[in-house]
Amino acid sequence: MIEDDDSFVQQEGLDVQDDADRPAGTRRLLICLVVFILWTLWTTVCFLVFRGSMESALEESGVLPLLSAIQEQEEAAPATRSVSLVYPYADGDTITITVDAPRLGSDAKHDTVEALISSYPYDALSHGALSLVPRECELLGLTVRDGICYVDMSQEILSAPELGSYTAFDQIRDSLLLFSDVETVSFLVEGEAADA
Repeated sequence: MIEDDDSFVQQEGLDVQDDADRPAGTRRLLICLVVFILWTLWTTVCFLVFRGSMESALEESGVLPLLSAIQEQEEAAPATRSVSLVYPYADGDTITITVDAPRLGSDAKHDTVEALISSYPYDALSHGALSLVPRECELLGLTVRDGICYVDMSQEILSAPELGSYTAFDQIRDSLLLFSDVETVSFLVEGEAADA
């Protein structure tokens, strides 16, 4: 004769542990495990059922060729670009020096201002031309709209040395006016209009 488990446990005087007596942490762990397994099964089934339509939608959207073209363009772009920089002489004249500047921005105007900040080419130094834009200076923004180039600089530009009446603002302005689409340059210092 086979006795059921409950009657055997009761006859032997053993403690019965039902689901209500289990620790709360164990129940939560079991619930989380069951939910995770169900979610994994649901995701797998959806992937298998809708895989073909997802692939065709991705191909029709044109996203993959666009991403591929962007990646190729980034790999093909050189690390430097030629920019023309204006440096003043002590007598008030200027010299224009063309250098290969690192590509730091999206266009040559941005890289021109960055090159004025970070470099002092030997060609300019050997000709006795001076750099007025301080290295501590930062270019905060540069946009061109309707022929006006708006340049936002950090406040360090205000403490730049002057060469007679020629300032760092003039050096940046003259360098940017070399671009055909720039008719005038307007300066901001940390977002506020500057008297330059």
